[in-house]
Amino acid sequence: MFLPSPADYHSLQPRFAVSGETARRALADLLPLAQEALGLYTRRQTLFEGELPAYIVMTSPETNGGWGELMPVWFKAYERPVPLYCLDNWALFAALYQASFGPGELDGFTCDSLLRVVLGADLLMPFLPGTAGAGRFARHGMLPLLLSILWLEPPVRDAWLALHARGAQAAILGGALPVGAGGVELAAWLERTEDEAWLVPERGPVAGDAAVAAFLDDLSRAQPYAALFPTICVMVSALVAAWGVAWRRWVFQTVNVGYRTPDFALPELAAWLK
Repeated sequence: MFLPSPADYHSLQPRFAVSGETARRALADLLPLAQEALGLYTRRQTLFEGELPAYIVMTSPETNGGWGELMPVWFKAYERPVPLYCLDNWALFAALYQASFGPGELDGFTCDSLLRVVLGADLLMPFLPGTAGAGRFARHGMLPLLLSILWLEPPVRDAWLALHARGAQAAILGGALPVGAGGVELAAWLERTEDEAWLVPERGPVAGDAAVAAFLDDLSRAQPYAALFPTICVMVSALVAAWGVAWRRWVFQTVNVGYRTPDFALPELAAWLK
């Protein structure tokens, strides 16, 4: 698995700086799309004065809820209104994400598109139907991520989907996937990948140049976290292959029925791997 270097991280810092104004403007653009995707059933429970109750809180790596530079947006799902804590520079996250696509051009992978995709996903997650504690990021979290990719302008959307398809094929060729496995094995693989990634921030904050360099040089930390991104490529590719890019055709059934099922996204993944 390819890992970015500290030099890669430094080269992205000027390009992936995020201001409060930029984040708030992106949130305003995403709100009506999120309301439409969530549908009437969920909106009746979550809307406040006609809008989703969410707002931007700009933060730094030192105050990013323990995530440091590993997670550019995080939220407290049960607070209302929901604070979306937005990091002021996304260079490390961008470096890890784009590394999962493998060598080649990175058409469409800009700060603006990355901001819209991640912010859109984090806007949807707190307002989606409950999963009785069984929700997993590597499966349930892929629905809001895919939706926010599909909300990009069509040329950028198609470029993003092509990047994820490239990353998914690289993951297959690299032997990262349990090809031919059944639903139980696939679920275990996804959960293991996710759990190992989430343990990484608990081993120490990743905030600042020295900490980022140490993180990228420590394969015992960098590899488990970086493994999350090829998994995202695989899941996005599997879901869009099953559902298509016309999200309005499938979003109601998926949000209100499929999302709650215990095997959510596993049939699509198994079919795609075949």
